[in-house]
Amino acid sequence: MASATPISRAARERLREHHATATKAIAGHAAALARLDAVTSRRAEIVGRQDDLVADAVTEVAHAVAEAARVMGVDVAAAVLALSKAEVRRLSKEAQ
Repeated sequence: MASATPISRAARERLREHHATATKAIAGHAAALARLDAVTSRRAEIVGRQDDLVADAVTEVAHAVAEAARVMGVDVAAAVLALSKAEVRRLSKEAQ
């Protein structure tokens, strides 16, 4: 429904400027969300690769402990490696 009061030219211009400013703000928000999605995705890839490296290192440690237990026996390996006998046995079992 049209207003009974005519809108001044200055008011229409202010409204256009407001709409243009609002459109820029919304576009800025959309760009920021896109950047957030991109960096979150990259971070997930990096963390995934690092998790793989950590898993490989854990496996390597387990194999090293198992080899020490095989060569020295569980008691000596535990003492030398500053681990409990249970931990040496657990890691040796994981390495198999």
